[in-house]
Amino acid sequence: MVVKQMVKDFEKNDVSAKEQVQKNHYVESFHNDGKIKVLFIGNSITRHEIKSEIGWDGDWGMAASSRDKDYVHITVKLLEETFEKVDYCIANCGEWELNYFNDEIISNWQKAREFCADLVIVRIGENIWQAKEHFNNSPIALHFDKMVKYFCKNENAKVVLTNLFWNIDVIDDAIERVAKENGYEFVSIGDLGNASENKALGKFWHEGVSVHPNDLGMKRIAERIVEKIKRLKL
Repeated sequence: MVVKQMVKDFEKNDVSAKEQVQKNHYVESFHNDGKIKVLFIGNSITRHEIKSEIGWDGDWGMAASSRDKDYVHITVKLLEETFEKVDYCIANCGEWELNYFNDEIISNWQKAREFCADLVIVRIGENIWQAKEHFNNSPIALHFDKMVKYFCKNENAKVVLTNLFWNIDVIDDAIERVAKENGYEFVSIGDLGNASENKALGKFWHEGVSVHPNDLGMKRIAERIVEKIKRLKL
């Protein structure tokens, strides 16, 4: 029964991975004279610009109630408790998910690479499913590995990967494999996506938006990520 519910929820996520942000907004950096530089790689859960046709009026992680309630900004706030100030960069790579098999496309996010982060947090993958016709010929782990390494311009960068908010085994397994083979920190969040209390159900008329993490879900994602970061020497 749980597996059926997971698949049902995943299929409800019909928020397009295309044009979640305008191309000239793929990457946005925030400089605060911070002690560390943190790069967030993600999709709509990380950042989605306003899209009135699906009832989304924010410009932050869908479907948090405000910018400071999404997992990116909660993570930054928690890190500031240790580092006082943090420089951070947000990269929406939804278009990469649809074209994960094309290693050349990642150059569209060069500004994120040039940010030269000390810490790279990769919370992405749900929309790779939309390119499932390529799975047999283009192993997910191979291309996911190349994508992560592209953003590690700083050879000393620490890396944290999460699996999916909505479980899809073939993608989750690939992400975990990349983490293990490279010694990256791995954060499991799939159980959060299985619990209704962590989703914005009933808060948006568009089902695809409503199955995204709500404020509680975002908070829990951030807390798990930060718990892993505490183990790293930054």
